[in-house]
This record gives sequence, structure tokens and C-alpha cells, in this order.
Amino acid sequence: MSNHQLLDNITHKDLKVNRRFEPGAGYDHNVARVFPMELSVAQREYPLFFLKNAETGDFDTVALLGFEQGENLYLQDGGWAAKYMPLSMERQPFLIGFQEQEEDGVPTEVPVVHVDMDHPSVSQDEGIPVFLPQGGESPFLERINSVLHAINEGHTASRALSQVLEGLELLESLELNVEFKDGSKQTLTGLFIINEDRFRALTPEALDTLHQGRHLQSIFMVLASLPVVETLIERKNRLLTGE
Repeated sequence: MSNHQLLDNITHKDLKVNRRFEPGAGYDHNVARVFPMELSVAQREYPLFFLKNAETGDFDTVALLGFEQGENLYLQDGGWAAKYMPLSMERQPFLIGFQEQEEDGVPTEVPVVHVDMDHPSVSQDEGIPVFLPQGGESPFLERINSVLHAINEGHTASRALSQVLEGLELLESLELNVEFKDGSKQTLTGLFIINEDRFRALTPEALDTLHQGRHLQSIFMVLASLPVVETLIERKNRLLTGE
């Protein structure tokens, strides 16, 4: 369940965010949405795949965080065990909402900040203040605003990437079968990857289209991330063996 409220400095004057990177603290996801502008840094630490969005029909780029539902192998000793955290995780418990406002006399849907009051990190007693005592935005909220702005722009870039990958038929489904040191096995379905044979067979014109749309780098970053699956498997093995 979630309880989304429009953020304001009166209703939420005492709001704090108590971030705890541990199971049960609101970060129990085995995938995290990532956007094209994040891929160059995300590919160093996360295996990247595509998932079909049931609502939009687009293929969203995601970072794989674990091998089963709710498993986040980057939650370690109360911290996030990577130098870079996906924006979709950093923004929690905040999210983008839309509110109708008049701009030059024309009703327009504008993005506004909402907060999920049911998120485990929300507190009135301890954590990082969202607002200053005088009602202004705290540095923390200023950072969240920039994160949400980047996410809002990222949706457009992500949709464009999905459309061009579909148009060139570069995506193929993947069934990821993994076996761990203790003998247990896990199968992940619903993931999509770049078909490298089709990619290598693209015409110069198609490659130029990808380059002009700034999609070529995104493809290279996703492909470069795939060896990180082995690193993620090692994270799981250490957890299973108690190392």
C-alpha cells in the first residue's frame, strides 16, 4: 500500500527521511528502473536489461539487483554496496505527480513533488529534515528535486530508446538460469537483451540514425554491463555461504 500526498512545507513541516539500506526499509526490489543518461555509470556496477512496461508497452531499461522477487543484494551492512545508486532508488520516498495549473491562461499539467507517507523511511522524529525550520527547502530536498527532474526528462529519452530498438527489432527475450554454490538454482524470465547479431548486421544508415538519436551509446552501455551478472552471482554466493 502507498499513501501519496502532495508535498508542502506546512503539512509536512516536520517531515524527515530516515534512510536505512536494509531489508524491510523500502528498498526490497530485485530490479530498479534506470534511464539513458544513467547508463554510462550504471553499467559499471549493475547488469542492465530491458523489461516490458505493462502500462505503457515500452521497454524500460532496468538494473538487476537480485535473483528473486524482493531480493536486493546491494543492501549490505546498512549501506548501499555500490558507488552509484539508480535515481529511481535515490528518489524514494518521493515521486513525481502532476497538477493542473494555468500557464498564460492555458490549463497545463505540470510536474509536482509527492511523498509516499507509507514508505518505511518516512519519519517525524529522526532522519534528514525535508524542510528548514523557516519553511525553506533543505539541501536534501533540493537534491531530490533535481533527481525527480532528471527522472521526468528520462522518461522521454527512455521511450525514444524503446521505440528505436523495437523498430530495428534489436530486442530479444532472455531466460536467465543461474546456479549458486549451495546447489540452488534460479530462473529469471521476462528480461530482454540486445540481439548482438542483428546489431552487428545493421546498415550504416541505421547506425547513423542510432548515433544521431544518441542511442548508440545506450546500446553499448547495456551490452558492456552483461559481465556484471557474474559479480551479482558472487554477491549471492557470499550471502548463501556466509562469507
